[in-house]
Amino acid sequence: MQVPMPVSASGGSTAGIAAEQRVRREHARSVARRPLPPPPPPSSAGTAVTGAEGSLVLFYQYREPPWTESEHKKALKEVLRLASLHNVRGRGRVAPEGVNCTLSCASPQSLRDFCRALRDWDDLFQETDFKFTDHVPRRQLFKSLSIRKTTELVAYGLDHVRKAPCLSRFAGQHLDADAYHELLQDPDAIVIDVRNAYETALGRMNPPPDGATLLDPQMRNSSEWSAWLADRDTQQRLHGKKVLMYCTGGIRCERATALLNEMSTVNTANDNKDSGSPIVKPQGVYELQGGIERYLQTYPQGGYWKGKNYLFDRRMEQVPAEKPIEQVEAETDSLCCQCRQKWTRYRGQYKCGVAWCAVPVIVCDDCQQQHKKRFPNDTSLLASLRCELCRIGYRPPSVKPDLVQLKQRAEEALQRKRNHDDTESWTEPTKKAKPSAHSSTKPSGMPATVIPNRLFLSRLPLTVTRSKLASWLGCTVERVQWLRDPRTGFFYGSCLVQVLDAQAAERVLARSPLQPKLDDKKQRPKVQLATENRNDGALVAGAPDGYLPLWPPPGYDDTEYPPVVSSLL
Repeated sequence: MQVPMPVSASGGSTAGIAAEQRVRREHARSVARRPLPPPPPPSSAGTAVTGAEGSLVLFYQYREPPWTESEHKKALKEVLRLASLHNVRGRGRVAPEGVNCTLSCASPQSLRDFCRALRDWDDLFQETDFKFTDHVPRRQLFKSLSIRKTTELVAYGLDHVRKAPCLSRFAGQHLDADAYHELLQDPDAIVIDVRNAYETALGRMNPPPDGATLLDPQMRNSSEWSAWLADRDTQQRLHGKKVLMYCTGGIRCERATALLNEMSTVNTANDNKDSGSPIVKPQGVYELQGGIERYLQTYPQGGYWKGKNYLFDRRMEQVPAEKPIEQVEAETDSLCCQCRQKWTRYRGQYKCGVAWCAVPVIVCDDCQQQHKKRFPNDTSLLASLRCELCRIGYRPPSVKPDLVQLKQRAEEALQRKRNHDDTESWTEPTKKAKPSAHSSTKPSGMPATVIPNRLFLSRLPLTVTRSKLASWLGCTVERVQWLRDPRTGFFYGSCLVQVLDAQAAERVLARSPLQPKLDDKKQRPKVQLATENRNDGALVAGAPDGYLPLWPPPGYDDTEYPPVVSSLL
């Protein structure tokens, strides 16, 4: 039996409330390739000094290509060694595809030293978004350390070589919490909770009534994701929409968005034209950078979040720091699986009694006490417990796609797309071109030097803005220089963009063929690494080779809007 996927049931003045809330934008930004945040000062009671508080960090890092067997073993040993060295406790996984950990320490400084040690050991961890929570009560810190050697970071059932989609080419655009928050107001967006159903029972995103539509895949575990995504009903809902995904800390969205982009790539290439398969082509696929954890740090009054965030550490759940607990309890609508009274806490490690299910269930204190008092040796209660999905007899879609074939076809389709774009962009020169606004005065015959963290974008709509560009690129934009027509001084559809580093630029280049068109323009923007001959800068006298561009150029102004006629905005 299948049931309809529940959609957002927003009510009241959600949009107005969210719009008035305080936003801590500094908490929305990833710390990848940035200095780690400093340890916090002691709390007002001085408990951090006495050891009554500590800190916790969530992080994951995928690696492509995956570690070899020997590298995998060495990575596990090194993570364990560094954790022990810095007196860090917690749980984690080390797989050929990377690392996923939730760790804590009584010393906020030691926890940060551990993260820095990971960066020193392998530059891969410069890309990691370490999400810190400070002033955690001592009772909620981990008591021991358990880092397991596994084959997969998230149990999607993907062989990391044969089935798992390449993240550098197919992962969704990462949006900071504030940018994601804005997209939740878009009525043309679908937001998918990628977590399990027992997690969504405690809390979920609650978009405004005239905003995005929420879909809950109703998964018992992540291995059901690919079948749900390939289901005809799911694909019909997602087709032509902006698809937003979120999870606890971000890791589950990586493969989840990549699988959808693989399917979209195959469909775009018309590989399914005669197969009878449903066509899914979203307007864009996005994921929440840092997950709910970072969203609630950015919106301490909750934003568009409703209820509690289920956690897999000793905190058990996360709530908005500045939202009255009475309001949080009132908007959490989970129930005890026995007596059906409202209950908002998972305690006691109770599981669904259906053998093939066995997901966590909520049992209220009264039901626990009554059973222990009346039937202390009776285990029948455990067998009678039912999760919400088993209560209604829900079974997930059973037909899983051929992920090996899907990966192969998506890679081939992407390569064909790149070859087509390369051919389309080349034209035989007929006459000497006049210097453009973004050409340099570099002497002819000198090879152009690629600038690794700067992008040259062309074919942009005149209605583009800095915010739209950052959202489309899916990364932090450090600087934008709108390029002007030398005769009119107006923007003509090209710009230079500086991103954080070379790795961020490479991710943008890898994903750009998959991105949707911008503002309904006939062609999607073209993205290339900038070179010195696409530089609007000035020469610096005395440069070693006689040529060193200065960028941004004198008089540069980083504006939201390009210099176009106002009627076009």
